[in-house]
Amino acid sequence: MQERIVFTPGMDEPFSFMATVGGVSIQATLPYNIYAQRYYLKLQNENGDIISFVPVVPSPDNFDINLALPLAPGKIVYRASSNQFEIS
Repeated sequence: MQERIVFTPGMDEPFSFMATVGGVSIQATLPYNIYAQRYYLKLQNENGDIISFVPVVPSPDNFDINLALPLAPGKIVYRASSNQFEIS
């Protein structure tokens, strides 16, 4: 089953969501780096341990770029065309 989360960043605090990826419950936070002018995806497990911290790279509609490789076969894919994260 695939879950879709619309990316709606705010000005006050980083966008975040909770999900289950590859059977692991995670907290995802997306801080913005002003110097790099891009968002990053920080994934933490239930204990607060950082699983992954990667730049948000948009996937084209015909190909998936997995932003959660440590949780494979689970995936987090960001589609810029729909401004959504696809989680499986």
